[in-house]
Amino acid sequence: MMKRLRSIALAASSALGMPLLAPTLATSLAPTARAEVPDQPMWALRQAPFELEVTVLSVEEKPGPGPQDTSVWHRVRIDRVVRGDGLAAGEETAVVSKVRDLAAGTTGSRGMRGPFRGTNGLPRTGDRARLFATGTAKILQPNFPNGWQQPDHWVSFIAADDEYRSEVTMPFLASLVEKVDIARATLHFAADPADPTKRDPASKTAISDAPALGAGGEVVYMRFNALCDRDREALLEPLEHGMPLVAFRTATHAFAYPADSPHAALNAGFGETFLGTPWRFHHGHSSKTRVLPPDAEAAKHPVLAGVAIPADGIVVPSWLYHVEPLPSDCRVLLWGEAIDSERKDAPIKQPLLWVRERAPIKFYPSSALPRLQRIAVTTLGHPGDFANAEVRLIAVQMVAWANERMQAIDDADRAAIRAAAFDAPPTR
Repeated sequence: MMKRLRSIALAASSALGMPLLAPTLATSLAPTARAEVPDQPMWALRQAPFELEVTVLSVEEKPGPGPQDTSVWHRVRIDRVVRGDGLAAGEETAVVSKVRDLAAGTTGSRGMRGPFRGTNGLPRTGDRARLFATGTAKILQPNFPNGWQQPDHWVSFIAADDEYRSEVTMPFLASLVEKVDIARATLHFAADPADPTKRDPASKTAISDAPALGAGGEVVYMRFNALCDRDREALLEPLEHGMPLVAFRTATHAFAYPADSPHAALNAGFGETFLGTPWRFHHGHSSKTRVLPPDAEAAKHPVLAGVAIPADGIVVPSWLYHVEPLPSDCRVLLWGEAIDSERKDAPIKQPLLWVRERAPIKFYPSSALPRLQRIAVTTLGHPGDFANAEVRLIAVQMVAWANERMQAIDDADRAAIRAAAFDAPPTR
């Protein structure tokens, strides 16, 4: 995988006129210098110095700088600054894309390209776009070659547990996320390994439409999976490179590879690495959990914006998970208290909801300032938990915060989330 990442980085650096990593590598690339440059994955695009949501005001094409080149100048209005200094919403700036005309039958890079209907798939006047770019506040250059993206934000919901009916709760949560315009959702279910389009909640080795996981953040509800190589890499690669992550309940034990598997370290390692805790134990199936009100500081966090938890808490059907100790970079927002615990030897109070912001595990080679990864975790997730309006709101806002989309939610959206009907199925 790292060889593939390095080849993408070198191709992009060469096209942008940036210094290559090493002369020996540049020499080895000479035979393929005219090959089309592959698209950068979303996790690489997100490391750009500028990420903007824009509306195109005008487009002008100019010849050059080379005999086969055309410079496409976009005048854009900035609708939102996600990342980048020196720009603000409402301002205008220029974006310059270079495209290349190639004679029929010849090979080589066509330059900047996108999913729109203009030249080389670039945006046209009036188009809204998501732009990942380098340059300066006055003149931006899209990340080569696919820094122009459709304006949609995508989040992948992975429902692959065989106990808590995530195949019901995750589509419900995804529908709320789409309803309030936080993001568009892709749904991925435990699937028959012989036919990944066929759902099978009992399957442990495959998830449906795994290649689409790299398009955006991930919401993970998995339990004791031993995914095949393709699906495991599709799930982990975006997360290792800093894509947003929201995790529910059994994600602490998302994997269960045989002890002699080269991937057995994931069994505890996924929870430890990403969530801050592996699976430890819970307070018993006959118990319940009281969600305690947040302290004054935690209540200010965006995930709890507008959330109303009474002084005596909220009782939900989940049995409380023991998760302590958590790493110091985990900020606990809510605590839970076990009711009628079967574990008389264990503390009855444990973290129930926490967030992390940290550097990615793996860095895109050309990234000078790695973007912090946002991770939101809760041990809630019993299907009956989602029947509670405040738990639903917390779950939606976990997705919004992790994906830097909190600005999409207003009080009317919160009312709609609370009012959504949900008939909780039994656990298995």
